[in-house]
Amino acid sequence: MLNIISLDLLATTSEHGYSLDELVYRTQQLFETEGMAGFVSLVLELTDEKLCSDILRNGKTKFTAGHCDNPRYQLHDKVPRQFRTSVGVVRIRWRRLKCMNCGGSSIPLRYFLGLEPYQSKSSELEQMVVEVVSEQSYRRSTRHLGDIGSIPIPRSTAHRWVAESDCDQLETNRENLDVLMADGTGYKRRPDRAADLNNRGELRVTMGVDKQGNLIPLGAFSGESWENIAEKIKNDMKKDPPLADVLVSDGERGLVNSLGSLCKQAQRCHWHIVRDLNYTMWQDKAPKKERDSRKHDLTAILGIEIPEEEIEVVNEEDSENIIERLQESEKRITELISSLADKGYNTAADYVKRASRNMFSYVRRWLRTGIVTPRVSSLIERMMREIARRLKRIAFGWSEEGAAKMAQVIIKRITSAGEWEKYWKNKLRIEGNVVLTLNSIRHKSPQTLGR
Repeated sequence: MLNIISLDLLATTSEHGYSLDELVYRTQQLFETEGMAGFVSLVLELTDEKLCSDILRNGKTKFTAGHCDNPRYQLHDKVPRQFRTSVGVVRIRWRRLKCMNCGGSSIPLRYFLGLEPYQSKSSELEQMVVEVVSEQSYRRSTRHLGDIGSIPIPRSTAHRWVAESDCDQLETNRENLDVLMADGTGYKRRPDRAADLNNRGELRVTMGVDKQGNLIPLGAFSGESWENIAEKIKNDMKKDPPLADVLVSDGERGLVNSLGSLCKQAQRCHWHIVRDLNYTMWQDKAPKKERDSRKHDLTAILGIEIPEEEIEVVNEEDSENIIERLQESEKRITELISSLADKGYNTAADYVKRASRNMFSYVRRWLRTGIVTPRVSSLIERMMREIARRLKRIAFGWSEEGAAKMAQVIIKRITSAGEWEKYWKNKLRIEGNVVLTLNSIRHKSPQTLGR
């Protein structure tokens, strides 16, 4: 369908001077409030006329409800509809046709556009709202859209759109995981006395790394135990354990006990080991100087270096050197545990003893397979910082469903940017079926305005 549309604008400017900024401001104001939405409305109405004309003249029924086998349509009435979009509120009156044989009615333009029966917004506006609220609060997002984009959307409406969207679904290849990572963070939950829920919510996130080194998001869970999360991951992957070769985590007992059963082995995050040693010694009332000294000792013990490449064959000489250093490090860990216990730092000694079980798994794996394993959980830690920024620093009073959904939106946008764009491209049906060309902008003299 080819339509040539002329746009008539009346521009009145002062002969005594005006600012460039006012001209730009008024142009933007005109097009945001009337121009762009009016143009979209006109194109839709022209399309509607063409569709209905073809159906009545040629009997085409591709864009009708198909109530009977031999429909005979006639014009019935025009129904007013409006849609929220990023260019403003688009208002149209689309035609409804009625079948003279069965009495059923159809709205051809709705089927042509692929709209839901009671759809009141465009999908591109939904994408804009979801992306904005994933970075700032609902209150600030709606104000931002209204002030900057001239898109007035109530906060409750934006919240409902995000809650109903399925854009957070994680659809990635989870078959060949090499590493499994998991972590959790607290947030201020909406309390519910009837359900015996306080305001201390816990969000837990799981991610994988495949054989090619790609991050694979596995999900975000709120109000779920690590045991339930492990069961859900196992069911989603539809595969018997082991689901991954190694689990890298901060060593939380519930996490390791549950997700560790899904992996062949576990590796404690070295950064967390050093940090948590300081905390356990503080619990034992150790002075700061003593805590700093022990942290320095532990950092030195953990400093076994292996190649940065993902895969490197271990020759015999390298293997002997690494084994020798590994044995020396394990001996020094045992000495550290004894030293802590002798000074009465029993909590710290017990912590290091438990951590030592999976402290050097990455070394043994490299010696056995030549595959380099991360020894810190920095990949998921960076993700958790982004999630915590949105859930903890910007807003509070989340429902458990809302917190999990927002976390999955953030995870998908960061780890699967291609999947995110692909999802919206499919939903928006950006397929090259609309081409708009600005041929010219011409001036019409005031003497011809009345002709």
